Amino acid sequence: MEFDAEEVTAYLHQHIPVTQAMSIRASSESSDVLRLRARLAPNLNHQETAFGGSIASIGILAGWTLIHLRLQHDEHRYKIVIQKSEMEFLLPIEDDFEAECPYPEESVWVPFHAGLDRKGRARIDLQSSVTVNNRVAAIIRGTFVAKKLESS
Repeated sequence: MEFDAEEVTAYLHQHIPVTQAMSIRASSESSDVLRLRARLAPNLNHQETAFGGSIASIGILAGWTLIHLRLQHDEHRYKIVIQKSEMEFLLPIEDDFEAECPYPEESVWVPFHAGLDRKGRARIDLQSSVTVNNRVAAIIRGTFVAKKLESS
């Protein structure tokens, strides 16, 4: 999926203000995963490691952003929310970190789009990993819901 990383970053900072405070930036260097990066400094906890809430947030945001990009050129507007998530913390994060959410196969999108067309809402399960220095530090599994908004 092609996108302009600076445009996506600006969108996130404008529409989800905490992303700017967390120094989250989109990266467009990969064609098979959506990648978001964050600096450690604004996400520190009292142990001088990344705050668990920041880790969860960037992991969930990677999935949310992937869906947003997939739907942004559709003729409809959508509300995208996380319905359920599960986190596994594997390593402390002591450096800048990133979240990666792989693009699902096209076969995963077919029932998702069918649900949007038929019922105006659909669910999709995505899994993100948060890495530090090329090591997986956390895994986030989430169920996201997209709902078609009424045209104004």
